[in-house]
Amino acid sequence: NETRYIIIIIIMNALVPSFILFVLLVASVAATVVFFHFELHSLRLTYQGDIASVNDSLRQVQSQQSTYVQQVKTLTKLVSESLNATDEYIHNITNTVSETKDVITENMATVQDIQHDQNSLMAVQFAGMFTLLVILVSGYHLSQHVRHMHSPVVQRKIMA
Repeated sequence: NETRYIIIIIIMNALVPSFILFVLLVASVAATVVFFHFELHSLRLTYQGDIASVNDSLRQVQSQQSTYVQQVKTLTKLVSESLNATDEYIHNITNTVSETKDVITENMATVQDIQHDQNSLMAVQFAGMFTLLVILVSGYHLSQHVRHMHSPVVQRKIMA
C-alpha cells in the first residue's frame, strides 16, 4: 500500500508540472491567436482605407480624364478648322493619359505587394517568437527535473 501511495505521489509530482506547462502553452497559443486576429483586422482596416484612398484618387483622375477628353475634342475641332496642325498635340495628350493610367496601375500593384509582404512577415515573427518561448519553458522544465533528481527511474522517462 505504501509503495503504491509513493508511486502515485511520484507520478503526480511528475505530471503536475507537465500539465501546468501544457496549460501555459495552450494559453499562450490562444493569446497569440487572439492578438494575431486583432492585428490582422487592424491591418485589414488600414489597408482597406489605403485602397479606398487610392480608389478615390483613381476616380478623381478618371473624372479629370473625362473632362480632359471633352476639352481635347473641343480643341481638336477648333484647331483643325483653323490650323490643321493639331495631330501632334492630340498624340501628346493621349500619351500622357496612357502614362498616367500605367502609373496608377503600377502604384496599386505596389500597395498590394506591400500588404502581402507585411502579412507574411508578421506571421513568421509570431511563429518564431512562440517557438522560442516553448523552447525556453521546456528547457526550464527539464532543468527542474535535473536539479531535483529524487527518483531517477521515473524522471529519466519523463525527460526522455
